[in-house]
Amino acid sequence: MTSHRTLIIVAHPNLADSRANAARLTEIGNLESVTVHDLYRAYPEFSIDVAHEQQLLREHDTVILQFPLCWYSVTPLVKAWFDAVLTYGFAFTLDGSASQLHGKKAWLAVSVGSTLDTYTAEGVARRSLEEYLAPVRQTLEFCQFDYQGVHAVYGMMLNPSDEHLLLDAKEYGMLVATSGAPFA
Repeated sequence: MTSHRTLIIVAHPNLADSRANAARLTEIGNLESVTVHDLYRAYPEFSIDVAHEQQLLREHDTVILQFPLCWYSVTPLVKAWFDAVLTYGFAFTLDGSASQLHGKKAWLAVSVGSTLDTYTAEGVARRSLEEYLAPVRQTLEFCQFDYQGVHAVYGMMLNPSDEHLLLDAKEYGMLVATSGAPFA
C-alpha cells in the first residue's frame, strides 16, 4: 500500500532569517512521507525546471505552499512558479476534463508580518487574509486541487515570543501530519 505523500513548497526569499518558518520546518523535520522543497534555494535565478516541478506534483498527494505574505500576496518566486509550472494540459484544461492535479489536496502556510487585527474590515489592511489570497485559492481550484484553506501565523514584524512560534509550529506539524484534514 502506498503511503500518503506531502510536498511542502517553501518559498521564503530569506529563509535563514525567518524564525517562524524555521520553527515550522523543525517541527515537521522527522515526519515520514514529507518532502520539503525550498524554491529559493533551488532557483535563486528564477530559472525553474518545469519538468522536475511537475514530477514532484505528480508524486505527492498533498501540496502545501509555505511563504511569507509579500505586499498582500505570494512571494515573487511563487508567482513565477505558478506561471511556469501550472500549464495547460498539466494543471488545467478548458473543457473540464481532469488535470493531473485533480483531487490532490492543497493548502497555504503563511507567515504574516502584521497582527490578525490588521486583517479585518476595521484594520489597516481593510480585508481578511483570505480575501487577499483569493487569487491563489482560485488558481489552485482552477487547477483542480482540493483547496483546504490557510494556516497563518501573524505578528512576525513584532518579534514574537519563542512560545508563540512554538505553539504555531506544533499546530502546523499536526496539520502536516494529518494532511490538513482539520481544514476539510
